[in-house]
Amino acid sequence: MSPAARARLERLLEAARGIRDPETPLGREARARLSVSTGLSAAGIELAISKCLETHPTEAELERLAASVESAPRAHVLLSANVFTAAHRAIALALAASEQVFVRPSRREPEMARLLLRGAPGLFTLVDPLEPEPGDALFAYGSDVTLNELRAALAPGVRLHGHGSGFGILAADAQAVADRARREELAQAIALDVALFDQRGCLSPRGLLLEGNAELAHALLDALARSFAELEARVPVGALAPEERAEQRRQRAALAFAGTALAAGSGFVAIVPEARALASLPVGRCFGLVCTENATEAARALAPAITTYGVAGSPELRARFANALPHARASAPGRLQCPPLDGPADPRPKASRSAA
Repeated sequence: MSPAARARLERLLEAARGIRDPETPLGREARARLSVSTGLSAAGIELAISKCLETHPTEAELERLAASVESAPRAHVLLSANVFTAAHRAIALALAASEQVFVRPSRREPEMARLLLRGAPGLFTLVDPLEPEPGDALFAYGSDVTLNELRAALAPGVRLHGHGSGFGILAADAQAVADRARREELAQAIALDVALFDQRGCLSPRGLLLEGNAELAHALLDALARSFAELEARVPVGALAPEERAEQRRQRAALAFAGTALAAGSGFVAIVPEARALASLPVGRCFGLVCTENATEAARALAPAITTYGVAGSPELRARFANALPHARASAPGRLQCPPLDGPADPRPKASRSAA
C-alpha cells in the first residue's frame, strides 16, 4: 500500500471515528440524520454503529484491503441503502484504488456518505449521476437486477466490481446444542446477527442447518424465539413496509401449517422443510431452522448465494464447511455482520467486466 493510499484511508477512518463517538458533533448529527434515513430504530442505529462500523483496523487488515483492489485513474462507488455502515467499507476500497473517488449515495439512504465527507472534507466527491470512463473502476452495490442493468449500460473499458444479492447462514451439530447453556448462548449470538439492520444486509443470516434430531431442533427453536424477543425489547425493529409485514404473516402461517413456527418478537422462527426455502424467507427478523443429516451438502446447494457463514460445533464440521463454501467469509456466530476491514465484506467472486 502506498503512503498516499494509507493517508487517504486514515482520513476516512478518522471521519468514521467521529461518527461512532456519540459525544462528538458529527456523532450527534449522525444519529439524528440516520434515524430519518435508515428506517431503523434509534437502538438499531446505535447497535449497528457500535458493532459494524470498523474504526480501528490493524495494519495487516488495511494491507489486505489495499491488496484486494487494483489501482485506477478514477474510482466510482454506487451505494445501496440496506446497510448504512457499508458506505464506509465501499468508499475505503475506492480510496485504496484511486486518489479520485466519486460516490453516488442511495437515494433512500444518502446520509452516511454525506457524514463521512463532512468528517473528511474533499476526500471524495458526491455525484449524481456516475460517469465512469474507460480504465476507471466502478464499485457497485445492489440487487442482481440492478447490477445486470448497470453492466449492460457501461461504456467499454470500465472495470465493474459488482456486489449483488446474498445472505448468511449458520450451522450446528448436535453436540453444540445438546447442552441448555450452550444452546442459549448460541441463540443469543444468532439473535444479534439477525437483529442488525433488521436482516436486510447481504451478510444477514436467514437460517441454521442443524445436524441433529427433531427434539434438539425444537429445543433450539424455543431458545431462538426467547432470544429474539428479549433482544427486540432492547433493540426494537425499525419501520417495515406494509407488504413486508404481509409477507411475514403469509409465510409464518404457511410454515405453521406445515410444521412449527413460533412468534419471536415481531418476527418469527420456524422449522423449514429444506435449505432452499431459506433464501425466500422475509426480512424483519425471520429465521428458519433446517434439520438435516448433512449440513454441508445442504449448504452446498445454496453456495452461490451465501456470503458468510458461522459454525457452532466440532472442528470437523468447520472443516467441511470451509471446503463446501470456499468463497464465503467464515465468521463466528454473533459476528456474521461484523467482518474486519480487510477487503470486500462479501468475498464471493465478483461480477466484473472490463469491456474491450
